[in-house]
Amino acid sequence: MKAKDVMSRDVVTVSPSARIRAIYDIFKKTRYGGVPVVDKEKRILGMVTKAEILSVLLPDYFDMLGENIKFIDDFGALDEEFESLPAFELFIAEDIMMKGAITVDEDVSLLKVVAMMQRYSVRRILVARNNILEGIITRGDICRAFFENRDID
Repeated sequence: MKAKDVMSRDVVTVSPSARIRAIYDIFKKTRYGGVPVVDKEKRILGMVTKAEILSVLLPDYFDMLGENIKFIDDFGALDEEFESLPAFELFIAEDIMMKGAITVDEDVSLLKVVAMMQRYSVRRILVARNNILEGIITRGDICRAFFENRDID
């Protein structure tokens, strides 16, 4: 089986100028966990996932705490600051997206797609030709391909 056999060709995308609220609304409506960011020619610029949206909410210095964060019970003033974060609504896709994206050609083996998902710890891989978006493959697409196309009991 190849990527083209299981990919979804009708891909929900956003422009680099899409506001974070609009992206959240897509996630809520579709139950997707990520969307590609493309330009007018459908060239892949990046990817926005729920993880990128959540990273906007966390100050950078949380990364420095590492494992020590488990021991913090009281975030005090940070909790109050979090409650009044209207500024995060001003972010656009271009501000928060992962630059580039993991892509495969449509003729790649589906097993290679699975291996890449595991290797890069991603839930979706974009299918592209010359960096132009052709489709998307999710973990769910792969599971359907393996379980619904076989007589497995």
